[in-house]
Amino acid sequence: PELGRLEEPVDRRAEAPRAAMSLSLLRAVAASSRRTDLAGALGYLYDLLKEAVGADRVALSMSKALVNSQATNLTEFRDVCASEEEDQVAPPQIRDRVEANGEPLCIEDIRRDSRHFPAGARGSLAIAPLRAEAYVYGTLGVWTSRSHTFDANSLAILQFVAEFAAGLIKRRLEVEELIFVDQTCQIHNRRYFDEQLEREIERCKRTGNAMALLIGDLDDFKLVNDTLGHAAGDSVLRQVGKILSENARQVDIVARYGGEEFGVILPDVTQEGAFVVAERIRSTIAMHAFITGSEQQPTWDMTISIGGAVYPLDASSKIDLVDKADRIALYQAKRLGKNRAIMYRDTQS
Repeated sequence: PELGRLEEPVDRRAEAPRAAMSLSLLRAVAASSRRTDLAGALGYLYDLLKEAVGADRVALSMSKALVNSQATNLTEFRDVCASEEEDQVAPPQIRDRVEANGEPLCIEDIRRDSRHFPAGARGSLAIAPLRAEAYVYGTLGVWTSRSHTFDANSLAILQFVAEFAAGLIKRRLEVEELIFVDQTCQIHNRRYFDEQLEREIERCKRTGNAMALLIGDLDDFKLVNDTLGHAAGDSVLRQVGKILSENARQVDIVARYGGEEFGVILPDVTQEGAFVVAERIRSTIAMHAFITGSEQQPTWDMTISIGGAVYPLDASSKIDLVDKADRIALYQAKRLGKNRAIMYRDTQS
């Protein structure tokens, strides 16, 4: 068949060298787990697999669920997932099929599959899911310009490396859930926010696009803790985190900036677009009845003041951007009576 599992019979005469190669591969793969950076470990496996199966190209691809996720730091994973390589190794339809059914497949001769490859395409393709337990994190594919190159042993090696890589990704995401998530608000924390803000500014420098930073501070939040206790305050913070996540755009990064301060990074946005998000967050919080869990006062009215600035329109660096959003725009919102959103540009008129 053109698509499906490789069904070539195993050459029994080659079992001894294959066993030796498998032991060598096992040791090399195990060595990758000692690397502290995910991108480095995956890159190591990438090169190892390329040599082990005789591939011309190897490509990692993230699952759609991970691409759309806002709960994990995936930058290191993205660093080794180049879209050009993904498409050169395996077309999106084939990656989607493997991701959906969680099963590897091999195309022995690409020329015989005109449905997924353009005219003139040639070679062999094998692709396996990055699966850990019941979850598929993406796919790992290998391609060579030679037809009928990948045998049963090649597919076994590919599956082995893919499963190991998926385990590395799973463990990293589990660790990051502890490292980068604020346990009270269940959104990102300051550490994650600072890292992503730096990365977003660097991306803007490369692409020429703009991004915005919003810093919000709950008005008179101390009264909640002083009146009803810290348990009620934590309940309010959790609800604020949920409101921020629900009212920001899907691509935005929401975090607890510290205490009762929150931050939102908005990629690829204009000043007007950033203000719309800020105002939506402000008005939603102002209209929300916050549940305190206290019999003394079951609900609490809360407002937030928000300051915003745009890079590179308002600032030339990360420090400058934070200063314009926090110390100038947010300060102005507080000074003018609280419960309002102000962009830095509006403070200059």
